[in-house]
Amino acid sequence: DTSLDVVTVLRHYAVRWQIEVGYRYFKELLGFDQYQHLSHKGIERFWTIQFLAYTFLALEQAKGKRHSPSLTLGDVVRRIRKDCMGQLILYAYEQGWAQKPLVEVLKNLRLSS
Repeated sequence: DTSLDVVTVLRHYAVRWQIEVGYRYFKELLGFDQYQHLSHKGIERFWTIQFLAYTFLALEQAKGKRHSPSLTLGDVVRRIRKDCMGQLILYAYEQGWAQKPLVEVLKNLRLSS
């Protein structure tokens, strides 16, 4: 809209930038770009999952900002992934130490039938 003044355009752009960053988080960090909508109920579920995921990440970000004020949602996702990988490695180590058969470990992780 060419009738808008520069300050108004910048305000609109700032809002749009936040929307684009949000889309990037959902698509790239959370993998929501792979979802296919097949029904109205599926679309509702998709948006519910997105809302819950974003809310969880925002709460984790707020907790972390006490220690690191510049913490982004991407930082939170990376921390959670790192924590999960650490738990997985610890589990595998413990199962190896207990001499559990690999087939049983894979079955417990639902990586085989």
